[in-house]
Amino acid sequence: MEIRNVQRTGKMHYLYLPTEWCRKHKITSETKVGLTEMNDGTILVSPQLQGKKHKIVQISLPAKYTGTLMNAIMACYVNPTQAFKIQLGKKADVKELLSKKALISGLEFVEIDGEHVTYEASMQVAEPDALLKTLVKKIRNLLYVMTEEHDDTIIQKYEEEIDRSKVLIQKSVISALVDNESTRLKAIELHYTMQMAIELERLVDHLIQIKEKDKIFLRQLQQVIDLIKDVLENIDELTTLKAAHFTQTVMEMPEPAKITGRNYHRARIKGYLMNLAEVIFDWSVTKLAQN
Repeated sequence: MEIRNVQRTGKMHYLYLPTEWCRKHKITSETKVGLTEMNDGTILVSPQLQGKKHKIVQISLPAKYTGTLMNAIMACYVNPTQAFKIQLGKKADVKELLSKKALISGLEFVEIDGEHVTYEASMQVAEPDALLKTLVKKIRNLLYVMTEEHDDTIIQKYEEEIDRSKVLIQKSVISALVDNESTRLKAIELHYTMQMAIELERLVDHLIQIKEKDKIFLRQLQQVIDLIKDVLENIDELTTLKAAHFTQTVMEMPEPAKITGRNYHRARIKGYLMNLAEVIFDWSVTKLAQN
């Protein structure tokens, strides 16, 4: 980190911008720059992007490839597009598409009309780390519902919200990397944030299959999710010792000697938790290397 003195003229405070940075981004006395106040109170200075156009993507899917429509929709959605249009080789089966949870939970602004699928952005996504913290809180609330007030309708709603949060994290991370959008996160932090979101969403797909009577397992999982929540809320204090503690906690969760239909989902959940432990350990070492 470079330290610079704050200058003052009358009631105005200012800093000199680094000469090398100005030269790199062609900043002159005629240039305007963007100032963004981040969630942690820091101010991000970014070169103003001149003539930046909203991206409109158009795709044509021949009839023999309409089975890949959901893949195309998701790819268009998570990328930094202002709008997209997919031309189909045959009329879409609206009922079939609406039955897919990804479309319901994360893509409410997608419209299906005959042989066209269209989307136009009407919202801005937040910082991906804030979205990830929210996703973890939703998992914690989901576990509470499953153990204390089991309600299938609420459980389904939480699953949809968690799916949607993961999709928004993907969109936010990809937008930051592709367009160099204003974010206080480094590229490696975006990488780890994306990895954790993907593993957590996959975990939830199996979590909702756990039976109400498996309260012991659900409460053990609550403790692990609380550890993840603590890691994310104090990410600047993440150390290899904390990562080791998390990994050891996951490893000590009971593991079936033989995977059967009854314990399949618990085994998969532990597998995703081990993947998360790897991500957290990697992140802790990255922080150590950076310091």
